[in-house]
Amino acid sequence: MCGERREDQIETSESDLIRAAQVGDRFAYDELVRRHQRNVYRWAYNVVRSHDGADEVAQEVFVRTYMALDRIDPERPLGSWLCRTTANVALNAIRKQRFRTQWAEENKPDVDSQDAVGNQPDAIFRRHRLIEQLERGIKALPPLYRTVLLLRTRDQMTYEEIAQALDVSVGTVMSRLARARKKLRNELGDILGDGS
Repeated sequence: MCGERREDQIETSESDLIRAAQVGDRFAYDELVRRHQRNVYRWAYNVVRSHDGADEVAQEVFVRTYMALDRIDPERPLGSWLCRTTANVALNAIRKQRFRTQWAEENKPDVDSQDAVGNQPDAIFRRHRLIEQLERGIKALPPLYRTVLLLRTRDQMTYEEIAQALDVSVGTVMSRLARARKKLRNELGDILGDGS
């Protein structure tokens, strides 16, 4: 971020940084952004599936965070608030259909890199088809199901962490995850059955 980071900020607790940022300390806010920017970008990318889109979402998340500093509880982990905000901003972006064409372009399978496996064309073809179907299946999931699935599988979050991050019950998380997995199994059923 802009400006030099003060050396005394490096080991400061998150709650102290939030309190300092709430009273206008720009360096404290910059340190909070530095600590969380990778996770926010990753969460955004998991939903919008576009590097440019994830950058835009992350920027908006940190603008919203700055504007909401007075409402953020310093005693609660900022990561949960950021995850929920990121999910909301990213889902809104999808609803506006800003990133759908970028997703298709950036997720084309790279057949050339799989040719390095050697003289196993059937295995290469099956793997290529499986990856393609899996990506298509994940893309086709409703955004709420896709978000829960990716937070659980890619980010390794617990049900409780996902529930807190998305501000829903654990039961809702489990239900959405079960539905997402069922839809993916239905989507991949044919291809999983033909790979003998």
